[in-house]
Amino acid sequence: MIFLYSDVLYRAGGIETYLHALATHLHQEKIPFRVVVAELESCPLVDELVNKGINIYRQPRVWGDRWLVRQRLMLAWLSTQLKPGDWVFCVRQPMPELYLTIVRLVHQCGARIAASWMFAPEFIPPLPPYGQKFCQAVAETDAVISVSRCTVDQFKQVYGYTGKVHVVPYHNLLLFPQIVPLSSSPPWKIGFLGRLEIKQKNLDTLLKAIATLVKNGKLVELHLYGRGPDQPKLEALALELGIKQQVIFHGAYDHRQDLPDIMANCHLFVYPSRFEGGPCFTLLELMQAGRFCVAARVGGIPDLYEGYPEVGSLVSPDNPEELNQALAIALEKIANSSIDGEKIRARYFSGFDMQSAHQTWTSVID
Repeated sequence: MIFLYSDVLYRAGGIETYLHALATHLHQEKIPFRVVVAELESCPLVDELVNKGINIYRQPRVWGDRWLVRQRLMLAWLSTQLKPGDWVFCVRQPMPELYLTIVRLVHQCGARIAASWMFAPEFIPPLPPYGQKFCQAVAETDAVISVSRCTVDQFKQVYGYTGKVHVVPYHNLLLFPQIVPLSSSPPWKIGFLGRLEIKQKNLDTLLKAIATLVKNGKLVELHLYGRGPDQPKLEALALELGIKQQVIFHGAYDHRQDLPDIMANCHLFVYPSRFEGGPCFTLLELMQAGRFCVAARVGGIPDLYEGYPEVGSLVSPDNPEELNQALAIALEKIANSSIDGEKIRARYFSGFDMQSAHQTWTSVID
């Protein structure tokens, strides 16, 4: 039996999408598994798994969240279910306070544990008071998993981990059976999909780059899809930069229904994050649809674009001028019809599709 485990789950996000895709595929393949999650918010994707008839343990909110009572109750339940030979697969690295406890509980039951990293290790350093225990937990984990090749060395650099690091791409559903046709006329629409949050997503730098494009006479619009705590700050910044009319806030979107219209509406996309984990789901979906992307060279993103300038371009975060130049070049390619959507889609099928991910995953979770 395989237990898909997450001690933190929100309404929506990359990890929630990953869990949904992985569980859906295991269900289709008739591989025995259960889902074990602690939801901080009710997750529609988990509701969808329930509707498919998938067996799910959902630990609801209880009194004592500040002491991790919810997660401890979930672990107590898990200890009654595990049998020798079972696997616990953590779709994100466990929280530092409980990681070592989880590993040793699993081993006491004769089972094994694997953990996939949500962010690159450089963005999850072992900080006190749990840093030493976290590193020990990594050392005792049966399968340490990175979702990108370019971050493998960081496990030794950050955690002192000298064991094997398995590279296992995200399971992801094929949402686009073919490339989405690209409009050839301005205004050129640049899209962003994700949480409207400045610290990680670097959207302040993006707005400054857009302002430069507008100042230089580019007929460009920025379309922001998603919600987040920093939308008021971004609206104020757009007004301050004089690009209020060129920045459109679309609000929350339904990942399962709205993506085709979003892809059709935008000529290219931008992903300027200051930190990330592996190749993000948004970027995988962009490749499926044949959309070019300008992305930051952080986390596992270079796995997708390094050496493939026809698929996307990489820039340094926090450099508005570099981002502006990359966007200007991409817009020129689109205006000249020199973006080949089929080549972008082919990159997706070269090792990032569901079949490739599952083949690698099953070689680790045997």
